[in-house]
Amino acid sequence: MGISEEKKAIRTEIKRRRLQLDEEFLAEVENSIADAIFSLDDEDFRNRFKSAGRIALYRATGGEVPCDKLAEAFMKKGKKCCFPRIEGDNMVFCDCDSLDEKHFAPGPFGISEPVSTIAAVDPKTIDIVVLPAVAYNEEGTRLGQGKGFYDRFYAEIEGRKPFLLGVCYDFQISSEIPIEEHDLTADVIVAIPTAEDNDDEDE
Repeated sequence: MGISEEKKAIRTEIKRRRLQLDEEFLAEVENSIADAIFSLDDEDFRNRFKSAGRIALYRATGGEVPCDKLAEAFMKKGKKCCFPRIEGDNMVFCDCDSLDEKHFAPGPFGISEPVSTIAAVDPKTIDIVVLPAVAYNEEGTRLGQGKGFYDRFYAEIEGRKPFLLGVCYDFQISSEIPIEEHDLTADVIVAIPTAEDNDDEDE
């Protein structure tokens, strides 16, 4: 099996497991993720967050770790929050001062993204990226959706790179993730525990 086939198989399995997470659990995650981020014991992140003016996030879909309330918590701390919009083969980020749905519309993949009337920000002004992923290995190297949007976006930023904060569930971390040269590596990962491990122990 080649790397592309391995990645496809992992994507299929992880997406299946994410879709099995119930709404109650996802609500608990959304309500607690800001506390998990703010209590993160990583000096580099703390320093970058303290001086950060703009943070990039994403609108969750398909059982991804929900980040809406995290964005609201960042906004309350005076941080500008921007969200991705797909434009052809590229991804841009646009500031939204609230999560009011008037600022968003379904994009080409059905994901909520900033409406076309909102201008894109200069990527060099993004200090932290809350990085979605299908999976990570233990070193933080990321397996994305396979479209390459984040890989290209990050590669094209000149100068000081943003801090990459990976968020995922514990079952999304695996040593079996195949790695390619262009794959991004998160600076730190917050892995949300799920009940799956406890269920396995009970069996």
